[in-house]
This record gives sequence, C-alpha cells and structure tokens, in this order.
Amino acid sequence: LKSVGLSSFASRKPAELSGGQQQRVALARSMVMDPKVLLLDEPLSNLDARLRLEMRTELQRVQKATGVTMIFVTHDQVEALALADRIVVMKSGAIEQIGTPEEIYNAPVSSFVADFVGFENIFRLEGSELKTDNGRIALSGHVPSTAGLAWRPRMVTLGSGPFEGTVRGASFAGNTREYLLDTALGPIKAETDAALPLHDLGTRLAFDLPVEKAASLKVFS
Repeated sequence: LKSVGLSSFASRKPAELSGGQQQRVALARSMVMDPKVLLLDEPLSNLDARLRLEMRTELQRVQKATGVTMIFVTHDQVEALALADRIVVMKSGAIEQIGTPEEIYNAPVSSFVADFVGFENIFRLEGSELKTDNGRIALSGHVPSTAGLAWRPRMVTLGSGPFEGTVRGASFAGNTREYLLDTALGPIKAETDAALPLHDLGTRLAFDLPVEKAASLKVFS
C-alpha cells in the first residue's frame, strides 16, 4: 500500500475508494507477488482523463522504483508513447514495428503504424507520384523510392504551394487551428498556429506537401 501511496486508506472498504484508488490497489495486489513480468491489459481504459494521467504517472513511478518489466497493452497512442521504453505495434496479431517511442513516432515503417501515431495524410507512391482516388499526382522535389509517404497535419504548408483546396472544416484547438481541405488529392488535414488569421469555410487555399518533411513508408497496408 505504501508503494502506491495508499497507506492511510488501509481500513477503507472497496466502495469507499475512488476509481483511481481501486486501480492502485489492483496494482499493489499484483506487485506483492514480486512478479518478474507484469501484464497490464488496458488498465486505464475505464478512468476519466484526470485519473488516467494520475495513474499513468503512478505506473511510471512504481516501475522505476521496482524495476519490474511491465507489458502495457493499450490502443491509446499517447499512453504508449508516454509510458514505454520500447513499443511493439501489432496488427491482426502480427508485429508491424518495434522501436523506441521516438522511432515509432517519427519514423513509422508502414501506413498502419503511421495512422496509429497521428500521420493523417497518408498516400501510396507509384514511382515519384502519389496514387489518389483521382489518379496520380506528381510531387515536386526529390521523391524517395518507397511504398508511401505520410504527413502530419502540422507538416502541411498552407498559403503557398503547387496544390489547391477548399476549406471544408476549421476548428480552434487551443494553440493551433485545424483545417480540413477538399482537394484533388482527397481530404487533406492541416494545422496552423492559432495566432495566424483564420481561413473561413469555402476559402480556396494553396498548399504544399513538402517531401522532405514526410515519413517514408516501407510497407503500405
């Protein structure tokens, strides 16, 4: 109980504990067996956002203090990136990629992994052209020999470039503004600093997908 910060709650009944405290008890019950490996199967899925962050921090602290190997199963990319020393991304029971959080986040090897870690503009490559529902689209600059390219919304350049699209969605997200563009390439998601002027719905905008900023995908699945 001391290891999970619940020494003063020892006399409490289960119904008198919050969701986060009950999760800490479950962790303590597992840790008291002195396991070599601890499997945590989506342990934070039923908690609200504040408790998830609290328990995430607690899990990190306990793991560092005890040194026990924890296998943490989650569908939440933020949890995976925040907690892991090593991430295994799986699809239909098969491993897609293994790496550090930085490797997975910055250099996904497949379209599946790219989508999982927030690359929302993902295209198959045929030669040096993007394959889209409207045919092939040429890119400027040196195009790598790979299966596909992926851009995060913040990697899209708005206001200049060889492509053009119509603003179909615009939302304020605190420090940023998120846009959805209707383009010849298909839907494009872009992100800009919230301090920049707002682009109204229906506005025609030039944009670019800088090849040098894209993640190169070895597998398109």
